[in-house]
Amino acid sequence: MFRPLYFYLLTLVMALGVSAHAQFAKSPYVKRDPRVDKLVDKQIELNKQALRIRTTLEPGFRILVISTNKRDLAIDAKSRLLKIYPDQKSYLFYQSPNFKLQFGNFKTMKDAELMKKELALDFGENLIIIPSQVEVKGEKQEAENF
Repeated sequence: MFRPLYFYLLTLVMALGVSAHAQFAKSPYVKRDPRVDKLVDKQIELNKQALRIRTTLEPGFRILVISTNKRDLAIDAKSRLLKIYPDQKSYLFYQSPNFKLQFGNFKTMKDAELMKKELALDFGENLIIIPSQVEVKGEKQEAENF
């Protein structure tokens, strides 16, 4: 009766001893390729450049093209804007119960007014210039010489 108990107890003690030894054993030496270090340095430099040309938000103006409670109408207007002005951004917001389509990132009111005149030909005279936080891309700075 005591023999099986001793056997299980001895097995348990041996298993714990092996696992404890495995945790405190020396880790193996890994030889690294020096090209990996060059790649890491290059990635660090690319990340620094990306931070320099990051898009920031600044006070500016956008044009409110449409405010409607019909989602399909707002999406159609957005697709028309993207076809006519693919280089400009448009923003579709939902403020209950209306969908609001805003267009452009203009730093000055004068730029927004010029674009409003162009948009009036396609979207009518019911366009409103609204102050907003607009996306501005940062200037790319020259890299430091090493």
